[in-house]
Amino acid sequence: MTMARLNGSHNTREWHRQTIRLIKETLPDLPVLLDIPGRKIRTVLLAHEPAFEAGDLIILTTDSQHDGSIKVPVNFDRFHEFMMPGLDVYADDGHLFFLVEEINGRDVHMRAKVGGVLRSRKGINVPQARFERPLVTRSDREMMAFAQENAVDYVGISFVEGAEHIAAIRHLMGRVPLGIVAKVENQGGLDNMAEIIGASDMVMIDRGDLAVETSPDLVCLFQKRILAAAQKQKAPVIVATELLNTMIEHPYPTKAEIGDITTAVLDGTSFLMLSGETAIGCYPVEATARLQQIGRAVSAYIKQNGWCSIAHPGPCSIYHCGPQSDPDGGWSLPP
Repeated sequence: MTMARLNGSHNTREWHRQTIRLIKETLPDLPVLLDIPGRKIRTVLLAHEPAFEAGDLIILTTDSQHDGSIKVPVNFDRFHEFMMPGLDVYADDGHLFFLVEEINGRDVHMRAKVGGVLRSRKGINVPQARFERPLVTRSDREMMAFAQENAVDYVGISFVEGAEHIAAIRHLMGRVPLGIVAKVENQGGLDNMAEIIGASDMVMIDRGDLAVETSPDLVCLFQKRILAAAQKQKAPVIVATELLNTMIEHPYPTKAEIGDITTAVLDGTSFLMLSGETAIGCYPVEATARLQQIGRAVSAYIKQNGWCSIAHPGPCSIYHCGPQSDPDGGWSLPP
């Protein structure tokens, strides 16, 4: 193993504390990456996760007293202030799609365009809105203290749009410096990728949020741009999201997924990350083995043909083994 990744937006602090302890007891020299919640908007922990059909009304609210049975609270208390009728709202990496119809006080009334279930702690994206949030939130301060207390090695920062965000996080660290993994996942991150890469220690291409916030048709081209920019600065990059999504439910990947992984390696990725495949999937071991096999095959091809566009040797595969309700916890394994 080369790194372990956990997502602080899911599960309890005690679960994370115990998991970090287990990792360090098992592999004392293994670096730990902890994603801190940051500015990403999510649903909160819900007692009731509403199921709905296309055409049903769903209400998001900033009133935290609700539990999901009537209204679904989100973790940004000014969310309603930036909403207006006609805005598109996406949830769960774009798998759910809504259209805002009305704002009533703290409530955002939306019409579902597809059916599904809105689950706890799922990301909410509104690409047309520009949210005004501080670079460092209260939960960031709490999670950073937790990260330092538990001696993790890296923290992951969501929705980074410039070097000033990274500087604010470094200032928060004080005298206990940690490595920073900056997640490029919206247009602001793309526009300022060079300075983000230069200011951080590693970059993650979160293709789920990036596709929803920009264009799913262009996300692979954006991935190429980020990888090329990182190579110029000799910065390591993690490519994440749906690498082997089919293997959540099936023992074999599609040829398109194998091609996606192959292209990422050829273009210079340093790490390949599995999420739901290993956290909630039926074939976590098989998915990890498959990812390693593909990485090995492409690396051998590069060496045999005497060329390499990769700035860092690799790639490594990141294996997520979070609790069954959390597709975002994780471990990493080398090829």
